[in-house]
Amino acid sequence: MEDNNFTPPPVPPVDGRGGWQASPVRDSSNDIPPMKPNNWLWQSIVATILCCIVFGIVGIVYAAKVDSLYYKGQYYEAERAAKKAKMWTLIAVVVGLVYIAVTVSWYLTGNFPEQLQEIIENSASGYNF
Repeated sequence: MEDNNFTPPPVPPVDGRGGWQASPVRDSSNDIPPMKPNNWLWQSIVATILCCIVFGIVGIVYAAKVDSLYYKGQYYEAERAAKKAKMWTLIAVVVGLVYIAVTVSWYLTGNFPEQLQEIIENSASGYNF
């Protein structure tokens, strides 16, 4: 026998970018929050130490915000911070890998001493020591 009075459960609000948007008014105490996004903290730390300090530090700053925003109930902001932490961590890794590839290619081709001498001469301040 069918129940003609069945209504589907409400759909949670979604922002324009596909993320979950926290509603300002909670209608019951049984609301289930979305899963906590990955904060990318350990990856940011490793990228800072091994690859690129500048971009890795930016990744650490955003990664540190994720948990505090999530536990304050600011789910959308936590998701945005997690995405920015991921982006800056990956930028740090790519910049570090490019730096390593350029340095290794200089060593392997034998052009490293000439390139280094050219860099020193172009950035000399005019004093000869």
